[in-house]
Amino acid sequence: MNATLPGGLAALSADLARAVASAAPSVVYVDAHPRRDASGIAWDAHHVVTVDHAIDREDDIEILLGDEKTARATLVGRDSSTDVAVLRTEATLVPIERAGAELAVGHIVLAIGRDEDGAPGASFGIVSSLDGPWRTWRGGEIDRFIRPDLNVYPSFSGGALVDAAGQLVGMNTWGLSRRTALTLPVSTLERIVSALSSGRRIARGYLGLAMHAVRLPEALRSKTGRDQEAAAIVVDVAANGPADRAGVVIGDVIFGLGSAAIEDSDDLQRALGGDSVGTTRTLHVLRGGEAREVAITIGERPGDDD
Repeated sequence: MNATLPGGLAALSADLARAVASAAPSVVYVDAHPRRDASGIAWDAHHVVTVDHAIDREDDIEILLGDEKTARATLVGRDSSTDVAVLRTEATLVPIERAGAELAVGHIVLAIGRDEDGAPGASFGIVSSLDGPWRTWRGGEIDRFIRPDLNVYPSFSGGALVDAAGQLVGMNTWGLSRRTALTLPVSTLERIVSALSSGRRIARGYLGLAMHAVRLPEALRSKTGRDQEAAAIVVDVAANGPADRAGVVIGDVIFGLGSAAIEDSDDLQRALGGDSVGTTRTLHVLRGGEAREVAITIGERPGDDD
């Protein structure tokens, strides 16, 4: 069929097929949830990286390898804040090769996954958006924002995003955005996998609050001393949590944590990185229409197995 294509397109088509063929043996199907299909990436000879949201059990996990053989795996560790889970298997895997070239907007990329029948699949597109470090809605620290413009089918979540040479750029996931699939960069995966594989937990700041975003009327806005039109009202306080111990009460309107402006719960999560655990910060609140400062010692968010 490619023989009928112009020379340049035929060469590109062949190159992309070779990229898929190169990376596909390192992408497995992960059966660890009754309702969520997922793929996984062979990180080294015995470890698979996949998405946390598709892990429903810690043992008796089945993975389907590139040679259509099945193997058992167990959960080594997981971090819901970055949607990363690490599995270990006694089977010998084909580790994927990491990309060395710098990624840029417009670069051709391929999403590679594997379905429950064992067949590899791929979709083709470009890098549509790149940005700097960011935090997920659960406080996970991601080294770089990567959004590919391609189809990430349901079973592709946890699969690989590769460049035109078939080398790993990152892991695709539907677990970090309600609107689109995003890609966790290799640098983030390396950091999280290293921590989880050595038995360390990924620290995340925790206050023990439930909040809703609210608009600030002009009269209250002037009392904050900040140029912001919204804040977060406290609707629940966890008993004996950091906020409870600091004296935060339902109805407090939080508009700042230290120097960070807080307009909604996502802003607060972004301000609670792992390096914040154990530190004492100033929580800026409106209570009874008056601005107050509350000293709060940030705790560590309970883990997935707590």
